[in-house]
Amino acid sequence: MMHYLHKNNSTIKHLAFLGLVFSLLLGNTTVQAQELDNYDSLLADYATLDSLLLAELENDSSSLMSILEDIMNEDYIKSQLTFRAGYTSNITNAGRNFGIQQYGLNAGVAFYHKSGIFADVSGYYNSDQDPKYNTTIASVGYMGVFGPKWNYYLSYDHFFYEKPQDTDYVITYPLTNSLNASTNFLFSRFNIGGDYSFMFGEETAHRGRLNLSYYLSFRDVWFIDRINFSPNLSMLAGNANVTSTVFNQEMAKENSLELIEEIGLQQFRFLYNNDRDQLKELLSEEQTNNVFGIMNYSIFVPVSFNIKKTTLLLNYSLNFPVALPGETDLDTTPNSYFSATLLFTFSL
Repeated sequence: MMHYLHKNNSTIKHLAFLGLVFSLLLGNTTVQAQELDNYDSLLADYATLDSLLLAELENDSSSLMSILEDIMNEDYIKSQLTFRAGYTSNITNAGRNFGIQQYGLNAGVAFYHKSGIFADVSGYYNSDQDPKYNTTIASVGYMGVFGPKWNYYLSYDHFFYEKPQDTDYVITYPLTNSLNASTNFLFSRFNIGGDYSFMFGEETAHRGRLNLSYYLSFRDVWFIDRINFSPNLSMLAGNANVTSTVFNQEMAKENSLELIEEIGLQQFRFLYNNDRDQLKELLSEEQTNNVFGIMNYSIFVPVSFNIKKTTLLLNYSLNFPVALPGETDLDTTPNSYFSATLLFTFSL
């Protein structure tokens, strides 16, 4: 990338030579930004672009979705308090993998009032982050039904991030709040749902998800009161900042004068004659655009076991990341993880 220097008008004598260069380099060629090699820098970049580093860890909705199922089945009429603890074998962001092995732990408590109002506090631990206990999420919301086969919930989340004390780089979290809406419609044993989140703080971002699941429930299986099985297909869309380097003729003229001052005319001519791709990259400028598109396709296979006040939720997730427009450096290799959550529920 071009390093900017003070202009020196004495380089005008090189313009005749540069005119020939630009006639050959002219175009809107986009050069992919170099992938960060250092894990700390990578982590900082992800944190800046999308504060929800632990988004896929959020199993806090597991207890709420269980309540919604009970409401639709007319099984639930009391207020309740739920404690939970969870584990996930890998942490992803919008289905994207960090490229390293890291596991996560979470714990939380949720209160649901029979009127439909609920509150939740959750904490998250990441094995490869500093500090390892990184995020606390506080949520309030309302859940209800439009009819016997149609439910919904609305919520507001606030994210509290723990920052490292001693570090050579600055991590910022521009997205610290989220407004969420979710609805699900049940027909036969199929469930069609949609989720939307508007995240805001110093910046804003959008996430939308469509879900299709198949629902099976078995009661009184041996000593287990209820077993729920609901394989799920989902598509996630959203926006994010995508950074690339772009070659532009007008800016390249100005940058070339500075590049000649920096590396000398002889080296400039050498690059022109022997490595024009490298010369294009040096004359390009970094450009960041906020783009929207499909980010991920997912397959979830959750199974829950309910014994009186205790529920064990097991889930296998398979992600198929999709690059946003211009996001040429994304690793689209499928990734997967396993998660387990244990819940204890008390009626009030």
